[in-house]
Amino acid sequence: MLGWWTLGRAGGLGATAGLLALILWPFFSGHEAELVWPLGLLAALAGLCGASILLITAFDMIFHRRRGRRIRPVRAFDIVLGVVLVGLSLLQLSQVLGQLPA
Repeated sequence: MLGWWTLGRAGGLGATAGLLALILWPFFSGHEAELVWPLGLLAALAGLCGASILLITAFDMIFHRRRGRRIRPVRAFDIVLGVVLVGLSLLQLSQVLGQLPA
């Protein structure tokens, strides 16, 4: 069903959204009203991409156990990228959630 959603697409989109959110994050404290939705959407997109990277990697590790040693560094990179994207998005979203209207 989601054959078009790959690790490469999730990593590229997630890293781009995460970098843009990191660029906006320092300016958020002075301009909360203007940046609450852009930062929130970018952080949420980065977090969703990070979670999908972790999910795709977990499925790959479970269902393709017989891969060689060459794929281990790639899996390690995917896991680190996914954890970093999810972690940063959680930090950014915790700051944004206090600014959203009730």
